[in-house]
Amino acid sequence: MVAILLGLEFFIVFDRTTEGYENSLKDKYAMLVVAKDEMSIDDFKSWDTHVYKVAEVEKDSIIKRVDASFTKSGSSTIEKKMPNFYSIKLNRYLNESELELVKRNFMKSDKVTRVESFDTLHNSNYGLFSFIRFSFQTFIIFMTIIGFFLIVKQMEVWNFMHTDRMKVMDIFGATLFLRSKVLIVMGIIDAIVSAIIASGVFYIIQNVWMKGQNIAIIEDNTSALFSFNDIFILSFASIVIVMIAVFLVVINVKEE
Repeated sequence: MVAILLGLEFFIVFDRTTEGYENSLKDKYAMLVVAKDEMSIDDFKSWDTHVYKVAEVEKDSIIKRVDASFTKSGSSTIEKKMPNFYSIKLNRYLNESELELVKRNFMKSDKVTRVESFDTLHNSNYGLFSFIRFSFQTFIIFMTIIGFFLIVKQMEVWNFMHTDRMKVMDIFGATLFLRSKVLIVMGIIDAIVSAIIASGVFYIIQNVWMKGQNIAIIEDNTSALFSFNDIFILSFASIVIVMIAVFLVVINVKEE
């Protein structure tokens, strides 16, 4: 049972971690749009629905980066001739083709003169993220297959351990509830203990093992490794598995 719950918890952690890492990449990424006229967030959203946030880049800061020796009057003259610069954040982390489509949509506007999507850096980060996600998903598939066979084996063990006792109680006229009562109580206790052990393993990983580790996808999402709500999720899942096992044992005894 513990092995089954460890597999389930790993799946939960994987889902939270990859989602957190993807949001982190999304928050760090921004496109730069150059426009000859002022534009609002509604203007950008009218061209592409992926637009989440728009921030105008101050012209004065750009001038200072280019050359700090400009005089105040010179800076004012240059500012008037300069186009408008906007930093665009998107509502999710897009792949290469989606990002290119956003870029083309912006360029359809008569106001937009240039769009810089920083393709090389974005594609490099997205490629790494896709590889990590694919690796984890492959591992999850194997864990799911192993978990399925473990559940089957768990049911076989329960059947072997309790069939004889159920038959004896049936001979003495015990009701179905009475025959199943001890089995259900033992199963629930086993389920809760297993859930606590599985949760404890991930709690230790989060608070002990992860200290000093330099794993990028996990380092910024340490909180995703364990949540106390997981104890209730694992307890519920283990109780469901136990109830199914008890039901199958009872059915098997009745058929025999």
